[in-house]
Amino acid sequence: MRHNASVPLWLAAVVLAALVMLPRLASPQFGLLDDGFMLRAGSQIVGNPSTVLHLMPDTGRFFPAYWLTRAAVFGLVGPRPLAFFVVNVLVFSVLLAVLGRVIVLSGGGWPHVCVALILFAVSGPAVESFYTLSKAEPLQLMWLGVSLLATMRASLSTSRLVRAGLIAVGFVTLILLYATKETSVVMIPISLGWLALEARRDRACGRLAGTYALLNVAAAVAFAGLRWHSAPLPLGQGWYTRAYSMDMATIGMALFRVSAWLIRDFAFLLPLLAVGCWLLMGGRVASRRLLISAGLWMAGWLIVYLPWPVTFEYFLLPFAFGCAAWGGAVVGEMWDLACDGSSTGRLVAWSVLIATTVLWGLTCVNAIADARIQLSVDRANADLVEFLAGVPTHSRIVINVADANEYVYELPLHLADVKQRPDLSVTYGASALSAPTPAATVFVVTPEIAHQPAPTVRIAPHEPPAQSIAGSPGSLGSRGALVYRGHQQTRVLELGVHRMLCGLKTKPFFDATYCPTDRGIVFWRMFSYGWQVHQLDLRRQTQVPPDLLIYDERPRRSAIPASSFPAFSAGPICLE
Repeated sequence: MRHNASVPLWLAAVVLAALVMLPRLASPQFGLLDDGFMLRAGSQIVGNPSTVLHLMPDTGRFFPAYWLTRAAVFGLVGPRPLAFFVVNVLVFSVLLAVLGRVIVLSGGGWPHVCVALILFAVSGPAVESFYTLSKAEPLQLMWLGVSLLATMRASLSTSRLVRAGLIAVGFVTLILLYATKETSVVMIPISLGWLALEARRDRACGRLAGTYALLNVAAAVAFAGLRWHSAPLPLGQGWYTRAYSMDMATIGMALFRVSAWLIRDFAFLLPLLAVGCWLLMGGRVASRRLLISAGLWMAGWLIVYLPWPVTFEYFLLPFAFGCAAWGGAVVGEMWDLACDGSSTGRLVAWSVLIATTVLWGLTCVNAIADARIQLSVDRANADLVEFLAGVPTHSRIVINVADANEYVYELPLHLADVKQRPDLSVTYGASALSAPTPAATVFVVTPEIAHQPAPTVRIAPHEPPAQSIAGSPGSLGSRGALVYRGHQQTRVLELGVHRMLCGLKTKPFFDATYCPTDRGIVFWRMFSYGWQVHQLDLRRQTQVPPDLLIYDERPRRSAIPASSFPAFSAGPICLE
């Protein structure tokens, strides 16, 4: 593919990103997982940019580039979810175009590019990352892709001025990369691995790998200096960052979760890995180089998350980028072999292509399910916020959950900043009803979830176990009036091929939350998610009803106090 094909590539990237995002653009809502915090932080940073260096000091985190980017979007569009999702489409388009250009510069043709773009665009991690607004991974991957592309283009330029400008772009975007999410540090060993593999094989490619490795190290050192100068706490002293642990139990459970996600979202990679290893021994030089680079990339972006105690699907977005490059290289080679190879070669090639297509179809089913669930959850949450925005002044809202989750901290931010209702107070648990309060009217808000796939996109409240539903708030009618009940339902087909791992119950290499016992490999149900709201009058009721609380036995993540961001007064802030 010649360089003048960049216009069709950009057009294809924009069209593909828009098609994948079309359902989200048709139903744009802010979510109750960090979006409220993002909006509050954005408004604070727009008013006082220096705030970006002092966000959430107790956590040990320091990622100012992420906050600056989100604040810039907020400053341009305000609290408008559709505009935020349009920005997501633009970031998505840039990533797809960068992926295509990297493959072109690595010697790939149109078959390689088309396959890679499709594999990345419809992957489960891409769906969750771009169907939500507060994820750092899209920005992290965008800076990473631009830095890589700029360095590759610099190695091809014959103009010193152009080469210097492109290298400067690569260096600046790498600093932005490290200042967007801490896991970006894995690019140092990845780039050094590229250098070690290329230095002896090809002088030009070795020079490219050396330049990129040097830029990574220099950018990391520059960011470390900024962090040392400005971060409130060292990395190892924050209550959040301390969770990154080399403990065997943590790594063992992470291995199980990562394996489950790989089988669920990347089953098609199995035949491609086998064929790719064969191509490494006898394929084209360009394909071998692309496969080696993509292989190191995928391994690095999996290993970096093993010491972390939770594993979400969107964590695998950088892995999906490398997987798409690997898949494009292998499928492109198989396509060439199917068209021009011997009879035996054509038979092997078509077998690989058919098997890959079938397995890819299975993963697409789960990606579609993730999209439908994300849309349903966000619609139901937005409807709840809309209803609560109309309750009487100074009402108290009690979220009917046993433990504090993200919704407890996000709901007041949405009510105060989006709906302009700062007078409403939000708390959780039955004990909140017995606390002294000037509010005469209390609204008890209870989540209702049925047939939740596991795993799927991140949802704060989980479907309670069957034995815990006996005390659900259906009997509140005699003590409180049901004033709202809203649900979103969507038919979900889940192909739980990852549940084949559930027979391996050797501790610590097992996570029971990924293995529900009420379903098999195929799970075809009507997913339902919504809320009930009961109105109580404390002037007529002095005792707390014993059946107000439903129990969710899932573990909850911690929260940080509001004092970690002095401008905040709406309660603790949860982190991913």
